[in-house]
Amino acid sequence: MDATVHGIKSLPSLSGQKKSERIKEELSKIRDKVLALKLIFTALDNDDDAYIIFETLNTRGKDLTLSDLVKSHLSRLMKPSNKGVDLAKDKWATINETFEESQADLSVSTFIHHYWLSRYDYTTEKKLYKALRKQIKKDNATAFLDDLVLESGLYRAIHEPVYRNWKKEEFEIRDSLAAMNLFRIKQQLPMVLAVMRHLEDGTLKIKHATNVLKAIENFHFAFTAVASQRSSGGISFMYASNARNLYCSKGTKKVSLLKQFRKKLASRRPPVAEFEARFLELKYSTVFTKQKPLIKYILSKIYERNSPGLAIDPEKMTIEHLVPESPTKGPVLADEHIASIGNLILVTPKINQKLANRPFNDKKAILKSCNVWVDDVIMNAHTWGTNEIQKRATLLAHEAFNNVWPL
Repeated sequence: MDATVHGIKSLPSLSGQKKSERIKEELSKIRDKVLALKLIFTALDNDDDAYIIFETLNTRGKDLTLSDLVKSHLSRLMKPSNKGVDLAKDKWATINETFEESQADLSVSTFIHHYWLSRYDYTTEKKLYKALRKQIKKDNATAFLDDLVLESGLYRAIHEPVYRNWKKEEFEIRDSLAAMNLFRIKQQLPMVLAVMRHLEDGTLKIKHATNVLKAIENFHFAFTAVASQRSSGGISFMYASNARNLYCSKGTKKVSLLKQFRKKLASRRPPVAEFEARFLELKYSTVFTKQKPLIKYILSKIYERNSPGLAIDPEKMTIEHLVPESPTKGPVLADEHIASIGNLILVTPKINQKLANRPFNDKKAILKSCNVWVDDVIMNAHTWGTNEIQKRATLLAHEAFNNVWPL
């Protein structure tokens, strides 16, 4: 079918609501006639009419992204006063640049949604634009965009902790954010953004920010990383509502709110029996590779707690199997038992070379001589097989639940 060029050279000199309705009516007529690729030329009296057309076409054709719509809305409210100087456009470009340069997979639309949930009433991303148009007017558009620019940097640091220059006393915050990224969770982001915002503006002390982010890390370690429970809409709403309450509260009320929030997390934590059952399923070997990052994280945290004063750098440690994957002699175990977390230890590359494929008792002697932490199951064992691996996995599960990731 031949393409047709439609022209709207002018519209009647109407004003206000009648002009808006007439523009929509004309566009509706054009769209109904378009069956193939069409070129539409519309001559308009002012920029406001252009924004009306832009948003009208969106409601009747292919969806634009939330960021496209928000950018359009802010541009209409913040028209440049000087020709060639468009502050709204420049600030929006700053947000895009911040995200495009990130190693993380960041979306401006998702960021806007999480930002909104951390300050305003709960809504879905799909319905957000309608709520935003009601809330953001000419008198607050500039402040809104300035906040988006500022918090885009915080949002990137949450997903990419190396982006921020952390103070030494903030290292625990950095590590908790890294753990959340390891867990691949998203629903906590409005609350995390709110906490980081108040840490940044000085209305929340480092110790309080550390405690609440550690609580979120510990909750999702049990709930998501180990128990693999799916978060309901209730958890997303809990995070958003507490983020908004934190934003609206002042002074000591922020601290009280965070204490109550941590209690809510504790009440939703999986019971120890469920946690233990799923913990015992954790495994890593050349056969089972998916959980390697999680297991290195778990072992490093357990070793760190039981080795006071000794810094554990997971990047410089290796996972060693007490029963080797390819033993030269000794018992031959099933792949799942060799890969079990109960058969895994964390050592430096130098110690790993010493251990090699040696028998269990030789490995135990080497570990003792290297002055590294060794748990009681290994220390008291004279042989190492399926029963010992199961017993040690259970010990590590209890240590994890009660001591390393408490709530």
